[in-house]
Amino acid sequence: MLLALGLLASLAHSQGRHKKFFEVAAIGKYQPGAYTLADGSRHAGALRLWQDETRTVVQVNQGKAADPLNLELAGLRGLHIGPDSFVVARQVALAGTPAARPLGDISLLKVVLQGKTQVFEHDQVVASKGRMEAGGMMYGGGGPVHVHTWVVRPSAQAELVAIPEGRTEFAQHVAGLFVDYPALCQRIRAGLEGPDDFKRIIYAYAFRQNISEVSFERAATIFP
Repeated sequence: MLLALGLLASLAHSQGRHKKFFEVAAIGKYQPGAYTLADGSRHAGALRLWQDETRTVVQVNQGKAADPLNLELAGLRGLHIGPDSFVVARQVALAGTPAARPLGDISLLKVVLQGKTQVFEHDQVVASKGRMEAGGMMYGGGGPVHVHTWVVRPSAQAELVAIPEGRTEFAQHVAGLFVDYPALCQRIRAGLEGPDDFKRIIYAYAFRQNISEVSFERAATIFP
């Protein structure tokens, strides 16, 4: 217990606590939850998430008289906030390109489907890119935007892999994740089902359905 408290104090001191800044940028209000530190100890608290273009922080409410405790992902294994569960993943590879690390060295993944096949969602804040108009002028830089990436563990023994967005890469590399369902695998490899059909693919695979009979509306019921 003393070790856990010491680790928490060290995290708080090393990360700094800027109350006004984090209150403005925090995502949502504090909700009841719990988090597991890298040493395996579990702690309850009122939590919320904060993101910017460089990092994601888990904030623990310390009451009105104190700044929030800010926990970096490197010091965590996972957490849940309200009804949502998250895992901290390290070096998630891109499907078909094991050396690629599209989510960086460490990332926070929201659990959206559990079972034999596990699905996670990664939400990252990035700088928006302006559009180039005639004459070489840049417009529409704007503020940061959210980029969503699906992450899959097709079986308990498999590694986590991020799903590519391009149709060609999707057909080449995602089909192999569902090789034990040949009919579905073949349709993906042929390009008949692409990135926009991801939920339909997961639904068909999980329930061994003919994907051509799985509507987008039905697929949307498997996870938000």
